[in-house]
Amino acid sequence: MNKNIFISIFLIFNFSFAFGQNKADSLWNIWSDVNREDTTRLEALFEHSREIIKKNTDSVFTISDIGYHFAKEKKLLKYQSSALVIRGKALYRKGRYTEAENTFNEALILGREAKDSLSVSRAIYGIGSTYYARGEYDTTLEYYKKSYAISLLLNDKVRMADVMNNIGIINLIQKDYEEAEKNLKRCHELYTEAGILRSAPLNNLAILKSRKGDVGAAVELQFEALKINEKKKNDYSIAYTYMNIANTYSQLKDDENYLKYTQKSYDIRKRIDDKAGMLRCLSGFGIFYNKKKEYDKALEYYNEALSIALELDRKLSISNILINKALIKLRTDQLEGVLEMINNTLEINKKLDNKKGIANCYYSYGIYYKKKGNYDKGLYYVNKAMTLAEGLEIEQTRDFSKELYKIYSKLGQNQKALKNYEIYIETRDSVLNLESQQDVLHQQYTYENEKRALSDSLNYANKQLIHQEKLTQSRNQKTALIIILALVTMFTVFAVNRVRFTRKQKRIIEGQVVALNELNDNLEEKVIERSKKIADREEQLRYALEASNDGIWDWNIKSNRMIFSPALFTMLGYAPYEFEEKREEIQHRIHPDDLKKIDAASYLDLILQTKEGNMVTEARLKNKFGKYIWVQIKGKVVSRDASGNPDRVVGTFTDITSIKQKAQDILNAVMTTEDIERNRISKDIHDGLQQTLTVSSLNFQKVKKSINELPTEVIETFDIGYDYLQKSITESRSVAHHLMPKAIVDFGIIKAFEDLIYEVDKSADTIEFEFFHNFGEQQINNQQVKLTLYRILQEGINNIFKYSKATKVDIQLKNYEDIYMLTIEDNGVGFDAPKVLKEESGMGFKGMKNRLDAIDGFLEVESKEGRGTTILVEINKNF
Repeated sequence: MNKNIFISIFLIFNFSFAFGQNKADSLWNIWSDVNREDTTRLEALFEHSREIIKKNTDSVFTISDIGYHFAKEKKLLKYQSSALVIRGKALYRKGRYTEAENTFNEALILGREAKDSLSVSRAIYGIGSTYYARGEYDTTLEYYKKSYAISLLLNDKVRMADVMNNIGIINLIQKDYEEAEKNLKRCHELYTEAGILRSAPLNNLAILKSRKGDVGAAVELQFEALKINEKKKNDYSIAYTYMNIANTYSQLKDDENYLKYTQKSYDIRKRIDDKAGMLRCLSGFGIFYNKKKEYDKALEYYNEALSIALELDRKLSISNILINKALIKLRTDQLEGVLEMINNTLEINKKLDNKKGIANCYYSYGIYYKKKGNYDKGLYYVNKAMTLAEGLEIEQTRDFSKELYKIYSKLGQNQKALKNYEIYIETRDSVLNLESQQDVLHQQYTYENEKRALSDSLNYANKQLIHQEKLTQSRNQKTALIIILALVTMFTVFAVNRVRFTRKQKRIIEGQVVALNELNDNLEEKVIERSKKIADREEQLRYALEASNDGIWDWNIKSNRMIFSPALFTMLGYAPYEFEEKREEIQHRIHPDDLKKIDAASYLDLILQTKEGNMVTEARLKNKFGKYIWVQIKGKVVSRDASGNPDRVVGTFTDITSIKQKAQDILNAVMTTEDIERNRISKDIHDGLQQTLTVSSLNFQKVKKSINELPTEVIETFDIGYDYLQKSITESRSVAHHLMPKAIVDFGIIKAFEDLIYEVDKSADTIEFEFFHNFGEQQINNQQVKLTLYRILQEGINNIFKYSKATKVDIQLKNYEDIYMLTIEDNGVGFDAPKVLKEESGMGFKGMKNRLDAIDGFLEVESKEGRGTTILVEINKNF
């Protein structure tokens, strides 16, 4: 154990001691007791880390390392996974999201290897959290739902509640308030069923109430959450709740309380070194003073926030802070360095594909060039911003249209200026309506507070009067009674007047709310109608996917993240999500022979190499049982980035094994039939024609001995006929041999190869043939394999004579453990192999491939013009 670990353990001990003999101390004592079971000690160590992680994150790194190495030494995979999950959480709290994701993925692999569902669920949940931190909410929901499904099987209500809470938060961000309320209430129910009380669902329900206009209920929920956290002395949660309270006061335009509670939150976060929380608070201060036009203060807070955002590598926060700083400098005419600031921001937003941020950058460019006097360039960039802003935030459209109105007016283009002014007025009124609604909520909240305060005042006054009556009853009961009645009368009159006033104010508020609701009715109807259409389309798509047996995959190229449908797993004999959703999981299952056919890192990369951005191909994939199935792979680029590069590909895997098997059976039958027919013809020639010709030759030989007395012309004619007869006998023997070499049947493949090579070597003066094999006394028993190899050798030699102009040919037939390999290599002129093979023109390669396909063999042809040719054949012995 090195010096740093000793120091860390010392810090852990002192930290625990500072908080007294609490739960964390007891757990540490259990870990330190070497007489206990290894698993008991590790459980205590990890529970100890969960107790202190929110207050002392640095110590948790050491604890996780200690636990991991101890578990590894004891070969406890489950606990190795648990240690990595804890380390991932610590990295997440430090804002090191990429490292956290990698650590959670390592934990996931170990959890799956250990077959421990709880470890798998925790790791998947952790991965989802890293995507949440980076703003990739759809991906986050996918991981959270997987984690929830596993937790449901385990009946782990606390984990289910944690997931439901986070899903509710994403629903809030995506403004799906109905779904948010359902999930957050379910979260609260699950915590209650598990016998624990947590503030998280209350805080998030408060945010929901605030957004729906019930600000009073929101404040009550937030202070209820605060009491829970203060009772538990949970600094992290207290700071979080303070920030929520501050945001509610901001909505109510209560600046004093907003600053007060944001500062309270910041002070705690700074003390516990929660840098992500500090960043949130400092950014909030910057936005507050920016709106107040106190630009020096705003820049001071933005600069402090920027240093933390850079340390945490929070890209989105960096871009937001930089653009806000740039806009402040533009408003105050501090143009130096602004262009570089906008350039950096635009680069970040393009990588994040953040359309809102990109639009703000273009808008900033426009203002910059306008201030530089280049109105045409300014107009160009603000128009680009305006185009991007469509469908985004209405405040952007308002600001961009106002700027366009100013520039067009300056350039004297009055018609375009008027058009943008109309857009500005329309969007400004919409924003004002929203602000008016907030004012109504503020008045309603004030009214409720005043009513509550009045009620408290009356109760307090009555109590005071009763107390006074008791004190003075013995001295002057009558006088006291008169005073009491007078006071009660006075307060009653005051109360009646106050109630009348508040009722009148309430009627005004209700009237304003009704008016606002009427304005929003049409919009809500359109939203509902649109939502129904989307839901119908999604339902149709879901039914279509469920009805299909195709395995669907979705590849995000930038993050290199894959999503597989359950059918893809079951196609390969696995349970859904039994292996990781990675390209490598597909790549290493592809048959080695199929990999040799491609010139790319993986089959899916082939899609990116096509101009059209789509591909249909075939390959063999190994299933769970070690067997290969044929699949048709389809893929299409469905979206591209701003530079036109693919950033998302979607495709399918379709099992075509039965189709390929039928095709192979047909081809096999054709080849078998062909060889049977060849054998029959060869036998007919040998046993019929050749015998007839031989008998004829013997008879002619007898006649030849006695024709010397005939005229010379007759003798010459006879000799010509006799020579043709001998040639016919030789040629028929050759034809029969080529149709079905007798050596294959009688002596085997090696003898057949040697005879064929001897014959061609004898007839070729300019070509030298070399033959090598390693069969020894072994032979190939399968007749179809022998014939296939022989026919390919025949065709290969035929090509050499026709096209190669070679002077040397090396032929090798190798016998390996699993395969037979034939290579035919010449030093001839070569040819354009890819072109010839693609066009399937001549040279007999199609016939070779058909024969090999019939027995599931492999053919590779390597050749370049001027560099000779090599034919490689591999046949699996167990085809």
